[in-house]
Amino acid sequence: MRRENLVAQPDKIKALVHDYAESYEHPEEVVRWYYSSPERLREVESLVLENNVVEWVLSRVKVRDKPTDFDELMGNRQ
Repeated sequence: MRRENLVAQPDKIKALVHDYAESYEHPEEVVRWYYSSPERLREVESLVLENNVVEWVLSRVKVRDKPTDFDELMGNRQ
């Protein structure tokens, strides 16, 4: 993460908090609740960072289809 400079940008953290809050009756209270505690905000920051890592990996991965029968897949091939 450090080498690739993958960080949780504040705008993405804010967007995720607001996405969570939208499902509640009083979203502004939920946003205040998240921002009132550094621990809660760190949880959201961790999710944003995780999403960034997944996006980075997916942008670089090359997928190759390989036909495989069931026994080989399950490790039952002798």
